[in-house]
Amino acid sequence: MQDIFQQISLYGRLLGAAFYYEPSNDQVSGILDFFRQPNWAQEWEIQLDVKTSEKITALITQGLTQNLSEQYQRLFIGPNELPAPPWGSVYLDPESVIFGNSLLTLRDFLRHHHIAFQTQQDEPEDHIGLMLMLAAYLAENQPHLVIEFLRDHLLVWALHFLKRLEKVENTPFYQGLAILTLHSLQQWQRALHIDTPKVRFYR
Repeated sequence: MQDIFQQISLYGRLLGAAFYYEPSNDQVSGILDFFRQPNWAQEWEIQLDVKTSEKITALITQGLTQNLSEQYQRLFIGPNELPAPPWGSVYLDPESVIFGNSLLTLRDFLRHHHIAFQTQQDEPEDHIGLMLMLAAYLAENQPHLVIEFLRDHLLVWALHFLKRLEKVENTPFYQGLAILTLHSLQQWQRALHIDTPKVRFYR
């Protein structure tokens, strides 16, 4: 169990920051350096089959040779419609809006457990990057809440989002990151024996 919490702490922060911060941000420079290492996939503690590992490394390697800021802008900022919006309530709310009911449920969870964290401007807390970093924070500080958080708030939509992101063409770095994150989350789900509630997705 402790090994899984250590994984969530390490990879939740790494993957979360890679999704949340712009590639030019100092928070991401060390992460990009990690993925530039030729053998990073062998160091990844989450098991990947050879075919999946090769696909992820090929996508990430290709993406690192391109303009990551353009990929990030297209995926997460706009101005055009986002092909895979990174907020949970877009998928879980019947109106497909940010600041939807699932975000309010997440805020109740945070308030109940006295968890506060700063976001950029008035950003919804159910951003995939923020939620991965929150999983890391819980694994380090309140591990008894990790299963509840993953089951009721993150896994309930994240796998759906990551499969959608994986299909967004011409964004190879984030396609690779999506597959890597998907397999990491699925391993945590298996290791912690989490059954996620069945929900309807509206996007």
